[in-house]
Amino acid sequence: MSSGQADLFAQDEAERKALSEPQRSEIRARLEATLARVEAAATFPWRDPLDAVHEENRFERDSGMLGEEGALLWARFDKEMDRLHATQFAPDDSAAGSPH
Repeated sequence: MSSGQADLFAQDEAERKALSEPQRSEIRARLEATLARVEAAATFPWRDPLDAVHEENRFERDSGMLGEEGALLWARFDKEMDRLHATQFAPDDSAAGSPH
């Protein structure tokens, strides 16, 4: 069995789902990179809303694998997604001042 593969014959589910430190580091790095991208974005960074849904689902799943640490990352991501979603539906300020 490789060190990156879960032990399918472990006695309990927690033992089967335990991540090695390299796995945790890889997941953490991926989540932090995604989080940095959304925190830096002024507007929604995905052209297709379905891409945003996939990214959100992936982030939620992966953050769940990190336990408490992942919960903190998820809370930050969720807050940023709320902010970005609000930019999608905000009224256009430039149109408010134009005399039409």
